[in-house]
Amino acid sequence: MKKSEATHPETYEQLEKAIIKQFPSLSKRLQQIASHALDNPSELALDTIAQVSQRAGVQPSSLIRFAQEFGFSGYSDMQRVFRTRLTDAMPDYKERLRSLNGAEGAPSEEAKGDASALLDQFVEADIVGLRRLQQQRRMGPLLDQAYKLITDSEIVYVVAHRRSFPIACYLAYAFSQMNVRNVLVDGVGGMFMQQVGHATNRDVIIAISSKAYSPDVAQVVREAKQRGVKIVALTDSPLSPLAEHADVSLEVQQASVGMFRSLAVTMTLAVTLVVGVGRAVEAKRSHGNGKKSKRQT
Repeated sequence: MKKSEATHPETYEQLEKAIIKQFPSLSKRLQQIASHALDNPSELALDTIAQVSQRAGVQPSSLIRFAQEFGFSGYSDMQRVFRTRLTDAMPDYKERLRSLNGAEGAPSEEAKGDASALLDQFVEADIVGLRRLQQQRRMGPLLDQAYKLITDSEIVYVVAHRRSFPIACYLAYAFSQMNVRNVLVDGVGGMFMQQVGHATNRDVIIAISSKAYSPDVAQVVREAKQRGVKIVALTDSPLSPLAEHADVSLEVQQASVGMFRSLAVTMTLAVTLVVGVGRAVEAKRSHGNGKKSKRQT
């Protein structure tokens, strides 16, 4: 049976799973398209093949081959699946952001000279990112899984580098306030690997990284997984080197204006994680106290 005649994914969720599963076996060029497609699903839903090929840095014929690899007759056939993702979504925030930033996503000349307009751009970008987060139907169940992994662990190791490090600092501070035992892996004195090397299968690592992914954070996740340590990843793509080894992968598309990315969406997810863990910890303690009272009576 030819690829174009094969049964293809009918929903975006099915297509996403198929891309992730087949990613290692794809050619380098098709992997490039796969990464671009999962990072920019709204673009593939709304733009022409010429526009997508230009932004992805490939030829239109490569996009057609990519579609056929997953059983579609061509690009338009695959595009219909990407459009199903937008069926229940809010109004087109992507277009709203484009109109603010200009056709290529860069600040307009007016915005460059106007501090208020520049602020508007970043606020609008964060609104887009937060709406995307809100529309992720799988996020609720994934957060519940993360709460359980964290509350069932003995020690929480929080790992991040560079621009993601403020998120790690906040998580470590908040967990400490809730008496959740944790270690902020800060790498002081070049001890990054040694700090997290004591994690066991009774612990959990919260690893945070986005493009360009930190090689050290990716190595920590890979080696810890081999030792049976549970992994909760905060990252930006299902093709992230963190997502590959994570027990729970919380993926958010970060808001950006030009080349500058905001941490607001990731921080919102981190705050949600903290509050949810706090509730789970209190419920666990209350349950434990209830059992203790019954034994005493």
